[in-house]
Amino acid sequence: MGRLATILKVVIILYLVAFISSKLLNSDSIKEEILSNGIAVIKIEGPIVSSSSNSILGQSLVGSNAILENLNKAEKSKGVKAIILEINSPGGTVVASKEIAEKVASIEKPTIALIREVGASGAYWVASASDLIVADELSITGSIGVISSYIQFSGLLDDHNVTYERLVTGEFKDLGSPYKPLTSKERNLLQKKLDIIEAKFVEDVAKNREMPLEQVQKLADGSFYLGIEALENGLIDLTGNKDTAILKAKELANIENENVVEYIKKPSLLNIFEKLTTQSFYSIGQGLGDSMQVEEELVFLAK
Repeated sequence: MGRLATILKVVIILYLVAFISSKLLNSDSIKEEILSNGIAVIKIEGPIVSSSSNSILGQSLVGSNAILENLNKAEKSKGVKAIILEINSPGGTVVASKEIAEKVASIEKPTIALIREVGASGAYWVASASDLIVADELSITGSIGVISSYIQFSGLLDDHNVTYERLVTGEFKDLGSPYKPLTSKERNLLQKKLDIIEAKFVEDVAKNREMPLEQVQKLADGSFYLGIEALENGLIDLTGNKDTAILKAKELANIENENVVEYIKKPSLLNIFEKLTTQSFYSIGQGLGDSMQVEEELVFLAK
């Protein structure tokens, strides 16, 4: 018990140190004193979703909440003079993409979108809201359009003699159910919704890029463009890499000696100590269990 008490004391002390240190390191006032002429790099990698940033089928997802939080931090930070959105995303859900794009458009500080490999669909929607778009000449951009396709396996159910019992209170209540094929009315209804979303998408791109609506409508056939093609079509401003984006950020923010900082989620000291503590308690439990087992064996032998 004496060993356990000692370990618990050490763990408590480590927690206190970690808590105080994390508070100091995360102090906005301290960060402001350290950072000046900052260029904040915010990464958007993977499909864009509304909240969590977990993964599906091995592909990481980026939550709009995390992106919005980083954008707010960069916007409020006095030391940050420009923001670079480093994009490598095929797109995402409509609302998540739209709310990030609207936030980017509202920021008064210079914003530059950097499309490294992929900045398509919803990710391009976000990029279009920036003040300037830089993309690699062989990157994938555009793909302006909306998709709502899904797998429908009613035929598979029929092959295995499985019946879908339909009980609804409205004609369209189970619209899009994978257990039955779409009716013509359902298909028309879904298509109308997609057309409304696409119209908003196209309208925003035209406004953000200061392009004629008719020109964007012609480009909005869902196809993607390489960076060099996107430049010809007015979907980006210039081809280049991260250095190009940083150079343009300096020009737009009118700064010379820049400090580039990446807004990424790093484990704090508290997170690290939590992990260590979990491992410690596992070891403690294992040790106690072993001790109990030995004592039981000794008692048994003593009998």
